[in-house]
Amino acid sequence: MSLGVMQRWLVVPTLALVGALVLPAALMLVRVSVCEPMRGSGFYRAGSFSLEAYRRLLSVDGANLISFTVVFAVAVALGVVVLAWLATWPMRDWRGGWLLGGMLLLAAPRLAGILGPLVVLKRLVGQGVLAAWLAEVYLITPYAGLALLIHLKGVDWGVLRTAHGLGASRWQALRRVGIPLGLPGIWLAGQLAMGWGLGAFLGPELLGGPQHRTLASDLHHQAFDNSRWPVAAAEGVVLLALASCVLAARPPRIFLGAKA
Repeated sequence: MSLGVMQRWLVVPTLALVGALVLPAALMLVRVSVCEPMRGSGFYRAGSFSLEAYRRLLSVDGANLISFTVVFAVAVALGVVVLAWLATWPMRDWRGGWLLGGMLLLAAPRLAGILGPLVVLKRLVGQGVLAAWLAEVYLITPYAGLALLIHLKGVDWGVLRTAHGLGASRWQALRRVGIPLGLPGIWLAGQLAMGWGLGAFLGPELLGGPQHRTLASDLHHQAFDNSRWPVAAAEGVVLLALASCVLAARPPRIFLGAKA
């Protein structure tokens, strides 16, 4: 069996998992989002049909919620990519114990837990959109950094030495050789960070104010505090659509132009 055929067969378990778990849940989410809200006890009126929840998202408040979520996710992705690059670029030539130590240091935010660092961040920065942004960058960077590191480890960085030998300064070699060769990994890291940033919950919920709610934090309040499940489901559908678009996006030609 050829390698290509084996790779295609390895996709089967993933597709089966998506078909068995994710797809039915997504369809149920869509169905609940077009139900009438229950006036009284219960979460929604089963068997009913209403676009009330989506009309709410088309209002000024709903548009502000969606736009803030997208802008916040973009800001998080930019911060994560910059931090991940600064952390992984020195590690591209590391081997053995140095590489293992660097990877553990990169994963330290996940190993250290969540609530403790967020409490420290709140005391240092206060509460607001900046604190929420820093919290999400802190939480997401390990994932994006490891993805970027895998790409950087697969590049032959002897070309940098060649560039230096031809008279390029360190900055010129980085700008014209290093960054272009790292663009596919940068795209992947940014894609992961953007996807997670759209679903930002802990940072805005614990460190942001009421005006800094994202779709993820607002749908939590709509479902569990207000028992408005159709509204929460509609926000979930929008969030799922946005994240799917980001994860399905193909990189521009510039990100594929440099070959390792």
